[in-house]
Amino acid sequence: MILHNTPNTASQTIGGKANGLYQLQQLGLSVPPFLVIPAETFDAILDGLPANEPSVGVRRERLQAFVLSEADKAEIARILAEWGFSERAVVVRSSVADEDGDTNAFPGLMDSFLNLTSLPAVYEAVTRCASSACSERAVAYRVRKNLTLVARPAVIIQQQITPVASGVLFTTFPEYPQEMAAHAVFGFGEGLVGGTLDADEFYWLKTSGKLHRRVIATKQQQVVVANKAGLQTVAVSPARQAISCLTDSQLRALFQLGTTIEQTFGRPQDVEFVVTDTDVFVVQARPITQPIPEVIVYDNANIQESYCGVTTPLTFSFASRAYATVYRQTMQTLGLPAARIRAQEGLVTNLLGLVKGRIYYNINNWYRGLQLLPSFRQNKADMERMMGLDEPVDFVRNTEKTTGQKLSMLPGLLVNLSRLLWAFSQLNKRVPAFHTHFQRHYQRFYKRALSRLSNADLLLQKEQLDTNLLGNWSTPIINDFYVMMNNGSVVRKLKRVGVAEPEEFLSRYLSGDKQIESTQPVRAMQQLAVKAREQPDLQVLIASKDAAIHQRMAVDFPAFHKSVSQFIDQYGDRTVGELKLETVTMRLNPQVFYGYLRNYLTADLAAKQLPETAPHLHTGAAAELTRLLANRSAWFRRGVWRTLTRLQRAIRYRESLRLERTRLFGMYRALYLAMGDSLTTAQGLTAARDVFYLTETEILEALRTQNVADLPDRVAHRKAEFAHYEIEDVPSRVTVPSPPLPAEAVAAQQPGVWQGTGCVPGVVTGEVIVITDPRNSLDVTGKIVCALRTDPGWAVLFPTCRGVLIEKGSSLSHSVILLRELGLPTIINVPGLTKTLQSGQVITMNGGSGAINIPT
Repeated sequence: MILHNTPNTASQTIGGKANGLYQLQQLGLSVPPFLVIPAETFDAILDGLPANEPSVGVRRERLQAFVLSEADKAEIARILAEWGFSERAVVVRSSVADEDGDTNAFPGLMDSFLNLTSLPAVYEAVTRCASSACSERAVAYRVRKNLTLVARPAVIIQQQITPVASGVLFTTFPEYPQEMAAHAVFGFGEGLVGGTLDADEFYWLKTSGKLHRRVIATKQQQVVVANKAGLQTVAVSPARQAISCLTDSQLRALFQLGTTIEQTFGRPQDVEFVVTDTDVFVVQARPITQPIPEVIVYDNANIQESYCGVTTPLTFSFASRAYATVYRQTMQTLGLPAARIRAQEGLVTNLLGLVKGRIYYNINNWYRGLQLLPSFRQNKADMERMMGLDEPVDFVRNTEKTTGQKLSMLPGLLVNLSRLLWAFSQLNKRVPAFHTHFQRHYQRFYKRALSRLSNADLLLQKEQLDTNLLGNWSTPIINDFYVMMNNGSVVRKLKRVGVAEPEEFLSRYLSGDKQIESTQPVRAMQQLAVKAREQPDLQVLIASKDAAIHQRMAVDFPAFHKSVSQFIDQYGDRTVGELKLETVTMRLNPQVFYGYLRNYLTADLAAKQLPETAPHLHTGAAAELTRLLANRSAWFRRGVWRTLTRLQRAIRYRESLRLERTRLFGMYRALYLAMGDSLTTAQGLTAARDVFYLTETEILEALRTQNVADLPDRVAHRKAEFAHYEIEDVPSRVTVPSPPLPAEAVAAQQPGVWQGTGCVPGVVTGEVIVITDPRNSLDVTGKIVCALRTDPGWAVLFPTCRGVLIEKGSSLSHSVILLRELGLPTIINVPGLTKTLQSGQVITMNGGSGAINIPT
């Protein structure tokens, strides 16, 4: 029986390759005409043979003696005549029953025969092709893959296309799954798949279709038809050897073809194609059977506000655990069942990644977490906005659900939503209660002399922090959701009424809020500067940079010392790099405080009011919105103003809760340093601060077991490793695996002019100080600060500078919120700026337009 133009082949066994051709044909793609000789044609001569290895040789011998029936020969001759045979040659290929399946490709293991121009040659090729299913190499493959030894061959006869070029297309490139890849040669593809010819290589980005890299080989030879039958290898003319074998239009057609095939088959495909002057033909498609790694995207987005630059193993391990703990509480808040929460453990423990010593978000897992919520697409956009992601990631997509699935989920989603809305409505009670609870444990913690505690007591202190504070973080979680959702809602509503730049509008509208907690340390510092200004001898001591300044202050100026101690007790953890446990804070070393205070005195901030955001920013934004809402319904107007009010309140809450987070990290910092002292006493560490080069797990294990012998070598190795990371340059986004990409576009739009996003208006000219690490000079007085990232700990530095440039940031980040309140000209999102500017350069910045003028 011969199958021709018969897509319904359920009653016949035709193998994966033939099935694929029928599917490609049904898609309307250009597939050369073909017929199939099903496996049932060969079954009769194999009937009765056992399925064991000794019988394989007998199977091969019987297949080698196979002869087509006269009826089948006649049918084949008739069909081939319709194709213009023998002027138009044909090829014979195998399609064994289990060939080209989901896991077993049998690549190149069965024989193919090309450029057949006579019927006897075709019939002989059918026999030889079928018998190759039992060849030694095919059998070895079956043994290695633990497959049945009973091979059931089917055979394809297909019209041969004489190609200009041929190749292989991987609709997903296994090395870099974000790419589609094609390799091609002039003439037939036998030299390519056989590995004897060099091929041109083409790689597209799957998300955009952009052909972003290509490698053009020097193609000295090609395979073409021989004069009588078969193929031959001939030279490529010198003029064509170094040019692409595929044109731009053929490449565009190939990408579209690959996209269609992968979407239809539902998985990546290995496609063989031939190209003529007028068309692109598909001659085969089979599943890619080799493993394709998950593409993981790490983005430091706004997490670099908290963990700028290289950190330490302890900070990363603690931050990872903290994020996991908080995420579990988030799922509990949403009412997810305990079993489902446990099922997400692989996700919650990998929300962060460490890339060459720097902390990044694992974006894949953050997106997966959103799939636990309704409205994936909307929440995804809101989260991207809040995280400061410049470029969305589309490797993780929402799973589309049937109507029945949606209806079955609806009751649970409604319950979760109602729980969340109820929690939102209780924030005005929950936030003060959270502060009260936190302060009780905070005060209790610092009443203990950590240096006097035993290892067991230190471990108990950690357990209490974990349980009473870190494990009770639901209120900040709920409020962060509240900020994210209200911010997303506001942005969508502002776009509806015609606000072209909602983020810029919010930057102006939210200005002038003196209740923001992040401004309080600045105001308290200024008050201390006022007191110091009143006492010349005190100013002299502060300016002296005496290493024992705090002790001398206690003796010579006890009242001021008391005020400083109260400030440090309240704000001592709010320091540049405050969430990095290795940071030396004001609490650990009062010298840091006096360095900040010295800046205030130098800038003479004690003699004048803090810079304030001009009131017209908020007023002007409110007036603009009033005009835009004039023709809207009263209901819609009330909704917009109400959402703005909620957002402003939620941001206030967030800033106050983030200060508590800073204090919590300060407690863990003090606790781990006490553990470092204990391990130093036990000769496990050379110094207490070496503890930062261990992970949480390693520290706890060493304290419990007193097994510290290998710690010194481990610490020494990591110190060297992380010191090397300090001199390495790492992009803000890292993709693993990552294909070679073109160099990042330069931000400068014209010589000497760089463009960012203006956040706080104002034009200033001044000297730049570039700060990429908290250990850099912090003498910012009268200068324009240029930073990779900033966190709330920068608060006490900002008032003495003239303006701020942040290479990457969000207009709703904590630092920008503070800078708005201080009225300091600010520009964010200027890629590569910290690598271009140097401390001491004089520039002009426009915080309104986002323009930066750098004299050349």
